[in-house]
Amino acid sequence: MFNQLKSEFLKLRYSKLFIAVPILFLAGLVLYGIFSLSSGGTQLFVSEGDEEANAAIHGMIGFFAFTFENIDMPEFSEIMQSCISCNVFLWIVVLILTIQFFCYDYSVGTIKLPIAYGIDRVKVYFAKVIVIVLYNAICYFLFNIITLCFTCIQTGYTPNITELIRYLSYTGLDFLVMVSFILLCIIICICLKNTGIIATVMCLFTLGGAVIYTGIWQNFHSHIILKYLIWLNPLYYWMNMGTFRLEYGLLNEITIYFIFGLLFLLPLSVILVRKQEFK
Repeated sequence: MFNQLKSEFLKLRYSKLFIAVPILFLAGLVLYGIFSLSSGGTQLFVSEGDEEANAAIHGMIGFFAFTFENIDMPEFSEIMQSCISCNVFLWIVVLILTIQFFCYDYSVGTIKLPIAYGIDRVKVYFAKVIVIVLYNAICYFLFNIITLCFTCIQTGYTPNITELIRYLSYTGLDFLVMVSFILLCIIICICLKNTGIIATVMCLFTLGGAVIYTGIWQNFHSHIILKYLIWLNPLYYWMNMGTFRLEYGLLNEITIYFIFGLLFLLPLSVILVRKQEFK
């Protein structure tokens, strides 16, 4: 298994993705810096209502960057909100890395080589998944650390250890969502194989889910079919994490989403990999 992991890592290391992904994260940091220059902050994918409203978020969901009530004396929750809200856009980077890296061997036919040498196809699959998750994890946590440092420097705020631990716990919850989203993308990759079709389907699913959710979120639980589709969408969790709606059961939903990924999506993908035929 170690040799297969090393092989998959070297494929990533010497591919364009190894450079392209950090560049995409850097572009995200540049955009985040631009948001900081906006007068009064920036709000995107925002929906407002009275249901489940509280003083801290005023019944809102969406992306909030540098929306401080007092820029001279910001609260750490406002700083954290700016940083965590950026995760709403990271699905694009995750999707590109997952599709391109996972599908490359299938598209050029080199996936048959390790199998021809007697390596179990499930072992090859797990090696790919582990490399994808680990590389995403490294880039993701670096991105969140840099955004926090940038925001603290910009506002002149110095967080204490307790606040840093709280921030890391929130980013950790978002990462659990990312893992399940990666597994969902991989299942679509196994089923459809064509990268163009996969990218189109996943973009429509992710963005469409976000648009639908912002329109129905006040009566979300009354939509029997739509709510299950939205529960599969990472933006449902990231948009709510951006406004700290943990008190409304979001922590349990994220945990269930992660367990669903490990106990359903992962075994399902293994079954599909075992049944795959290579031409």
